[in-house]
Amino acid sequence: MKKHFTATAFIVDSQNRTLLLWHKRLGRWMPPGGHVDEDETPEETARRECKEETGLDVEIVGDPTTPIGLRGASAQEDLFAGNTREGNMLKKPIALLLENIPASEERGEPAHQHMDFLYLARPLNEEQELSLLEEEGEDMRWFTREDIEALDERKEMFSNVKTYILSVLPKGK
Repeated sequence: MKKHFTATAFIVDSQNRTLLLWHKRLGRWMPPGGHVDEDETPEETARRECKEETGLDVEIVGDPTTPIGLRGASAQEDLFAGNTREGNMLKKPIALLLENIPASEERGEPAHQHMDFLYLARPLNEEQELSLLEEEGEDMRWFTREDIEALDERKEMFSNVKTYILSVLPKGK
């Protein structure tokens, strides 16, 4: 089965709300995201998709990847410190998923899988005007934790999406 790299960003604002789009083809509330383009990192994809689908410039939030198995390395250690010409640390996604995508006759796509990098993001400026990419979505709005908890997983949101959003939105006020 064909596999595609994708990146998704859960945008959370200063009021602890997340921005979701009503996805036309999937018929569910979804965070912005899409396919990783050639010569693009997953972080760059997540930022680009947020801008294209919502109009928001965002910052990807999170720690750099953690070196595993390095004696004495801490979670924040930069493997390129002092020698940035060799490279830089990428932000660690909050999850990596392998998602089954059904065939789409209208798009001429066979069933395939998405290897999805999930990120947490925040708007660079909360005064930015939202602008929905109508090719992708029919509606867009900010959701509180309570709004997300009230959504029906069979009709309004995929269960894995709901689980991840609830894992990043703080409980209570």
